[in-house]
Amino acid sequence: MLEGSERYPLRNIILEDLFVANKLPILLLIAVVVTALGTIWLTNSTRVLVSEKNDLVLQYQALENEFRNLQLEEITQSDNTRIEAIATGKLQMKKIAPEQEVLILE
Repeated sequence: MLEGSERYPLRNIILEDLFVANKLPILLLIAVVVTALGTIWLTNSTRVLVSEKNDLVLQYQALENEFRNLQLEEITQSDNTRIEAIATGKLQMKKIAPEQEVLILE
């Protein structure tokens, strides 16, 4: 065997055993690590997209509420009774009598 002062090349034996004799377990270990990292990345991406979707749904609801309020305001502003009240109150306008009407034909 080895003489008294010689040492076993333990590092070389371990590396040779890992990379020459056990290729399949090393490949499987690499595949497991890659799969785990892919799962983590995919889960994170999904969570980010769900969060963005929730933000967009909230923005949509806010815009929908604002649209409804603007529709109500438009209906209120175009109401004839309101217009008549402003015309008679602030502008001192009166309704025209039928004998004061003038019809222009071309």
